[in-house]
Amino acid sequence: MNSWELVTITKEQLSTEIEQLDTSIMDHILEFWNQYGHFGTWQFWFNVMTILLPLAVTFFVIDRKKIFQIAFYGYTFHAMLVYFDIFLTRNNFWDHPYHLIPYVPVSIPVDGVLVPVIFMLAYQFSLNHSKNLYLVVFSTAIGATLLAWVWHLLGLLVFSNGMNIFHIYLLQISMALISYWFTKFFISLKKGSQDEMK
Repeated sequence: MNSWELVTITKEQLSTEIEQLDTSIMDHILEFWNQYGHFGTWQFWFNVMTILLPLAVTFFVIDRKKIFQIAFYGYTFHAMLVYFDIFLTRNNFWDHPYHLIPYVPVSIPVDGVLVPVIFMLAYQFSLNHSKNLYLVVFSTAIGATLLAWVWHLLGLLVFSNGMNIFHIYLLQISMALISYWFTKFFISLKKGSQDEMK
């Protein structure tokens, strides 16, 4: 065989190799959690508080008259953040080394609660006080980015391959605006269907 010829690997061989690598990665994640992220570490309890405090705040301050619109915005933001987190983690741009649940590949406290709640409440503020959402988003992203920086300093968020805190800022602005436009689109669909029923 010439040196320029490629060795072909079958689909089954490649699939088996991927499964073995995934199993090895999961074993390492569990080992890391058992040694450094378990119930006896401050990182675990920091993650727990990062879930409980924003949920408690949301329970007491969410506008119940607009709850579905605000929650739809927050859920849209949350879904995008989870997908971005999976993509950025899998491609080694960032990592949340301390998982609340080691079997879940994303940071539940950050992706599922903290950041979506921050932007959801900012959206509520812009609705209830007739503030320009774009200005609210840009200023909220500054605060949320500062939180990401604190997480980075605490070792709860690790950057790689050129990723930095400014990218977090741009990512948050993008997701907040897309969530806003998506929410507006669905509100217009709802209004359109109500007009047709009259």
